[in-house]
Amino acid sequence: MKRTNTRGAVLLMSILLSSLVFPAWAAEVVQSTEAEQAAEVEPEQDTGTHIYPLVKYDFASLGSQGLHSPGAGLLLMNDKLMLLGFYTRHTFTEPLQFDYPEVYHSVDLLLDGALRNHQYLVLFKSEADKPILGGLASFQTAAVYGYRLLNSQHNSLVLGAGLAISDFGIELEDGCPWPLIPVPLIRFNHESKLLSASFDLITGPNLSLTLMPESRIRLRADMRMDQFRDIHDLIFETELMYRFFGKEHPTGDFAGISAGIKNEGYSFAAEGKDEPVEVNYYSVFGTLDITLLKCTGGYVFDSRERYNGDDSSTMGTGFFLSIEGMYQF
Repeated sequence: MKRTNTRGAVLLMSILLSSLVFPAWAAEVVQSTEAEQAAEVEPEQDTGTHIYPLVKYDFASLGSQGLHSPGAGLLLMNDKLMLLGFYTRHTFTEPLQFDYPEVYHSVDLLLDGALRNHQYLVLFKSEADKPILGGLASFQTAAVYGYRLLNSQHNSLVLGAGLAISDFGIELEDGCPWPLIPVPLIRFNHESKLLSASFDLITGPNLSLTLMPESRIRLRADMRMDQFRDIHDLIFETELMYRFFGKEHPTGDFAGISAGIKNEGYSFAAEGKDEPVEVNYYSVFGTLDITLLKCTGGYVFDSRERYNGDDSSTMGTGFFLSIEGMYQF
């Protein structure tokens, strides 16, 4: 066995765990459930399964290039299980260099369950012109088991391990890719009136923080590292939020506005290409969030594209728009 490229092994699980494309408010539903578990809060008994249809449309104007990304999915949740499926179609408005295709598909599947102190994750992610059919390089999947070692009033800690399948850049002597590697699982959550925080590590760090989570004015930050080439690989979103109503209000904390800055990134595998095409951009943005509908827009700067995994070229300035919708059954 010989190793020719270790980048894939470093990438895999941080991408799987943190860049699933379901809308941010869906993530907040999951985080609120984890927060209750970490704090040992006993909410009203609700063992029924809730169904959330999800829709999303993103558009990014990057200099002379544009990227349309409509998507739809379904989220099912109860007190022990979360099941998510989401599909997005990405279309570039202008031809890409080196004969890369202009249309790509994202398929995201996540099963996240817990039984007492046992936790398990099954993940599948594909971002490619031909999902699954494009071979091992076109998808990543993993199954992970963890055991909750700490479950105090404010903190919880889960440790575990699992197996992942993809093209990790590790080749056998005959040139075929080695498809299987072990991966660790570390999950830490903290909940208090001052700070809500979660940290996940499965070969890649993923950090989420909210200062003053129960206040109508709060600061939220999400960060991850998919690769470690330069500062552009630090994917983040930081925003200052103002909620119209507090938790004590009869209507609840269901609406607000925010302003922030972020670095957004896309990576698509193409059949017959050794490296994916990558696009990332920085932006300042504003958001109107009324839970069932979330609208975000902002100014794009320092947008870049990569074709060989190392060198990048500037695409220019522009704007982006994101509309997300959901409904609960």
